[in-house]
Amino acid sequence: MPLIALALGLVAALMPLSAHALQSDSAFSAIPSRFNTSDLTVSSRALGEICYSRAERPDGTVCNPAFLPQKEESTLAAHAFIGNGYTALNTANHFIFQPISKEFLQEMFQNQSVTSVEASLGLEFTSRYFSAEFSPYRVQYVSEMHNPNLPVVAVHAAIERRLSFGGGIPLSLLSPKLANFSAGARLRLLQRKFVHGSFSFLETVGSDPAALLPVTEQNSILLDPSFAATATIRRWKLSGSVGLVNLGYSSLESTLYPNFVDVNLGVGVEPPVGYGRLRLGLDFVNLVHADDALSRFRAGGSYRYGMVEVMTGVNSRSWTSGLQFVLQFIQAGIAYEFVRSDLYSLAGNGSAFESRISTDFGVRL
Repeated sequence: MPLIALALGLVAALMPLSAHALQSDSAFSAIPSRFNTSDLTVSSRALGEICYSRAERPDGTVCNPAFLPQKEESTLAAHAFIGNGYTALNTANHFIFQPISKEFLQEMFQNQSVTSVEASLGLEFTSRYFSAEFSPYRVQYVSEMHNPNLPVVAVHAAIERRLSFGGGIPLSLLSPKLANFSAGARLRLLQRKFVHGSFSFLETVGSDPAALLPVTEQNSILLDPSFAATATIRRWKLSGSVGLVNLGYSSLESTLYPNFVDVNLGVGVEPPVGYGRLRLGLDFVNLVHADDALSRFRAGGSYRYGMVEVMTGVNSRSWTSGLQFVLQFIQAGIAYEFVRSDLYSLAGNGSAFESRISTDFGVRL
């Protein structure tokens, strides 16, 4: 109850700063909703992207720094994630890093109606009280061709670099009465280069290719403070947390990456089971700036037995399930996503939903 009361107070304080959710009059007035995730791993996706209701993910990472004091052992891991559309990686890099030619743009009209891909590389250190993450490469890419008679291609390609530091402390250091509470914060440094726009086949003939899709850069310094509480009642382990996100500065005000200040909270439970470990969580996210009531809810759960953890999750964008395998030095995961498509209406020949397979491979150093 204290966490919920604090969250409602924060919401009330932020309401004067809130703005209406971005309205979409076409498929590409905003990037696909599945790109709106900060942690690109199989564990995150397969759990429905819950963060505030769970102390630790199956891959050993801690999403909410307020839970860091509960971390039992230190881990250093390198991982690689890729989701769908493997062949589109080269296209995404070309838009950002290479001169765009007319021939390259004209080849886009030979692709399938909708193509998308996400991928990332990262190195993460997690310990009790401190964490650090460096991701030198994260790519988001989606292209859509519609209006077959006078074809138009819409494109979004983004390359990101991220460096983040997190810290958490038990509040028992301040008073023994706060033994079940902890606080934390994460500082994120982001560099993002992206192109976003559309062009027709005729424009590729008579226009300067570089002018059709100019590269935009956004640099951000963002702070995410949070508080967490844990308790054990008759062998039932309960947890909850609340936090602010996106406090800080961005060099570019963009409707694609708005970085709104917002409030998130979550509650989790670990019931006693005879074998293995069962964990369930429910998050309430973007309480100020969510598009609608449904998009505020995320739920996920996992069951671990031995070296295998089965995961499932649901949110307004998708239903997911997955497996995480953890050996002594190697971990691997696979997630199946049944995703709501943001692009099918203008493509004209797709479904409202699409299936995606994501894989994640990591090495603990």
